[in-house]
Amino acid sequence: MASIERRTEVTRARLLALLFPRRCPFCGALLGADAVQGTVCPACLPEEMRLQHLPPRLPEGEHAFYALGEAAAAYYYADAVRGAILRCKRGGRPWYAQELADRMAVLIFGALPARRVGELPQYRGLHTLPLYSCIVPVPPNRPRPGVPGLPLLLARRLSAVLGIPVVTPLYIKNPGRPQKELNREERLRRAKAAFACRPGTDLTGKRVLLVDDIITTGATASACAAALLQAGAIEVTAAAIAATEELPKAQQKKER
Repeated sequence: MASIERRTEVTRARLLALLFPRRCPFCGALLGADAVQGTVCPACLPEEMRLQHLPPRLPEGEHAFYALGEAAAAYYYADAVRGAILRCKRGGRPWYAQELADRMAVLIFGALPARRVGELPQYRGLHTLPLYSCIVPVPPNRPRPGVPGLPLLLARRLSAVLGIPVVTPLYIKNPGRPQKELNREERLRRAKAAFACRPGTDLTGKRVLLVDDIITTGATASACAAALLQAGAIEVTAAAIAATEELPKAQQKKER
């Protein structure tokens, strides 16, 4: 059944690529036959590589991880990566989530890059023993009716690549000011009581992959993880496009 679903997704991806040409998420240029790993235009490759978070695992000392098993990000939240995320969230171009999720699959989970633009990366993990039982997106602070948030779009694409179902049990109990407007202490204090799982959610014995677009202090990811653990999950791992950390000196732009 999983193989049939995957073939269907590949066919769908190829058809959509023909009808709606893919664009580089970092600059918006059309992706052609020379696209690197099917997701990045050649002009953006040096910048994309400069901003990669290697290794992807995030250090606990720089984030407030109190309920997560571990967390990872594909990039540092800076420059072209920051622009790509904002293009999805504020620029009204959510379709770039496909390429960003594909980069997450390759850089975080070791999937083989897509052979052509629009195709799925190939995940070679142990299909008889999945990494996770399900993928859970972080809910948006201010949801718009009928408009999926960026974490949900990322989760759906990662689901197609990794072969893991998406579930959406989380909701925000007390929506307030956006996290970006709060300092570290305010983020931690508000987030701890902000998230919960819907009544009847049963994640007993499940290992959960929590997906978000950006990890800043780790307050949101940890609060979501705590809610998932209360619903029965045995472990929660977070994955994001980018993390807010200081770029290593070797990866900082050189002044001219």
